[in-house]
Amino acid sequence: MKNYNKDKFVILVSAGPTAREVRYSDKYYTCGVNVTPKLIERTNFWVVNDACYFQDFCEKELRSIDNLALPEFPHSVNGVNMHPSAQFNYEIVTKQLKPFMNIHPFNIHTSRKFNLPFDPEIVYFETKSSNESALRWLIHHGFTKFVSLGQDPDGNYHHKMHSRPTKSGGHVAIAEPLDNNRYRQVRDRMKAIIEENNCLLVRCVLPSGHMFNEAVWDRIERMKNENGYKELEVAE
Repeated sequence: MKNYNKDKFVILVSAGPTAREVRYSDKYYTCGVNVTPKLIERTNFWVVNDACYFQDFCEKELRSIDNLALPEFPHSVNGVNMHPSAQFNYEIVTKQLKPFMNIHPFNIHTSRKFNLPFDPEIVYFETKSSNESALRWLIHHGFTKFVSLGQDPDGNYHHKMHSRPTKSGGHVAIAEPLDNNRYRQVRDRMKAIIEENNCLLVRCVLPSGHMFNEAVWDRIERMKNENGYKELEVAE
């Protein structure tokens, strides 16, 4: 991670209705959460809490991803519920992914909650969602400027995205959100992380059918010296 320019913005793509396709540019980095690398031309960082999403990517898509960050014991791997399993650590569940990308483990609250044999040398985060894991992991590695696409406090999903009910072990795709209140909580937690770390997060809302590219980037770049949580809505 030392070779990345920490002064660049990271475009963080979540799965909400305002998620948009993101074009490659050397002016910014990209981070996909769960299945959102499918919207990103080139993904620098892919962050997941749940290993069930790995089966959703073809080889071409995997070759477009540079780095994967995930819990030492990922969720949704045992076919019964979201609980991580001591028999399925990150090395086992990413075996088929290692030829395509660099793997970076971290730990979250479930490693302690379920008394897993986690490695105390691996960085630990208190996080309640993959979005929050992504933000905390990127800040841990020195990034301070972020653009959020598809982070929608009212819930629901972009038409190209899907969620998985944990009771089915990650094998059934659903179109409706499980808990709308959770999305507002995620937004509030991410705002708090930005404030406590003196960072910048711009929630960018683009019209339907538009994509994030260098033309949109020019408007974001003007905000680079600001701090806190901001919102930018781009008109037609």
